[in-house]
Amino acid sequence: MLYDRAQSVTGKFRRALALAELPQGIPQACQLASGERLCLVRDGDEVFAMADRCPHRDFNLSSGDMIAPGVIECPWHGAQFDCRTGGVLHGPATDGLTLYVVEIDNGEVLVGPERSVT
Repeated sequence: MLYDRAQSVTGKFRRALALAELPQGIPQACQLASGERLCLVRDGDEVFAMADRCPHRDFNLSSGDMIAPGVIECPWHGAQFDCRTGGVLHGPATDGLTLYVVEIDNGEVLVGPERSVT
């Protein structure tokens, strides 16, 4: 399901969706008020936010699956990525994911700026 009701919040963080709307282990598409499309993944107590596009062929990662804790797989060509680092775990992708800082506040998932990964 695509959420397009995201709105700006104070500071650099923007509301993505309510934490209760994000099921465990199922990638979820989210469109921010800016038009930016993200893929959110809830894995235990952590929530990861990434650009909703596979860097291999630009397909939506939110249509993919979590195949292991912290690992998302693109449904189109099977590229696998670490949601914690953005790193490629299995090709054909060679470029990593664009990740975003995430905060949870009063049951709301807030997405911040792109975060640097190592």
